[in-house]
Amino acid sequence: MKKFFYVMILLLVCSLPISASASDTQQVLATYSFNSKKVPAQWSTGKTFVIGENRTLGLFNDRNKRYRKSTVLTIDGIPEGREVEVKFDLIFVGTWDSGGKLADRFTISEVDGNQLLEMTEFPCALIDGDESRPLDNNGFVRVGERERAYWIQPLAMNIPLSGIKNGKTAIEFRGYLTGRKTEFWALDNVKIILQ
Repeated sequence: MKKFFYVMILLLVCSLPISASASDTQQVLATYSFNSKKVPAQWSTGKTFVIGENRTLGLFNDRNKRYRKSTVLTIDGIPEGREVEVKFDLIFVGTWDSGGKLADRFTISEVDGNQLLEMTEFPCALIDGDESRPLDNNGFVRVGERERAYWIQPLAMNIPLSGIKNGKTAIEFRGYLTGRKTEFWALDNVKIILQ
C-alpha cells in the first residue's frame, strides 16, 4: 500500500510542471464586451444594439442601407511567432436560410488576405416555417416594427502566422444575407487568445 501511495505522489508531482507549462502557452491578449455604448477603437464600427440583457456590436445587414454590412477588428501587440485564436458569440437575428441556392452566408476573412471561416448552416430553425414559432432560440428582440427571434452561437477560429505581419492583423466579419428586413447579426464576448 505504501508503494502505491508513493507512486501516486510521484505521478502527481511529475504532472504538475506539464500542466503549468501548457496553460502558460495560452494568454488572453484582449477581451471585448460591448456593455458601454462607446466601442473600442480596434473596431471599425461604433454602433451597438441591445439584445436580451446585453449590449452587442451591431446590428449588421449587407442588404439594408440603415445597417453596416461588416466590421473589421484590428489586433496588434501579437508577439513574434505566436498565432491567435478568436473566440466570440455570433448572434443571428431573424430567419437565416441554411443550405441551397438561397442560403445566407457568414464569413471571417483577413483584410486583403485569406478567408478564415465560412458558414452556410445556421441554428435559426422555425416550426412549420412560422417566424412566431422559432425552435431553440435564445429570445426575441424588436428590430424595426417586428419582434424577431435570435440565436446565440459561440464560435472560435484561428489566425495563422501567415496572416500576422509585424505583430498585427486585421480581420473582417461579414454576413451575406438574402433578407433586407428579416435577417441581421451582431457580435458579443470577443476574446483574443495567444497560442
